[in-house]
Amino acid sequence: MTLLENTYRQLRNAGLVDSAEAFSSTYLNKSKNWYAYQKHTGRDYSVDAAIQCLRGIRDSKRKHSRNEFQHLALDDVEKNLMSYLKTKHMISDVVRK
Repeated sequence: MTLLENTYRQLRNAGLVDSAEAFSSTYLNKSKNWYAYQKHTGRDYSVDAAIQCLRGIRDSKRKHSRNEFQHLALDDVEKNLMSYLKTKHMISDVVRK
């Protein structure tokens, strides 16, 4: 399973996203079919998509009240995305626009 698929499952299981389409548009700022296409072709995050998702996760943590399970899921996804960016692309941090 790719990190992209794992991220979607974590967010869905935590009740933070209702569908793959919502994940694509809300957290990735992509078209609603983007995740489905990536999954179908076996692709993982691009650098741009990982950074956008990280920003979406951080925005979600700041803007919405969440229960403890949701906070833990968001923290775990954020940690996994930062690890991916550091190890695969040598990106040490992502700042807000």
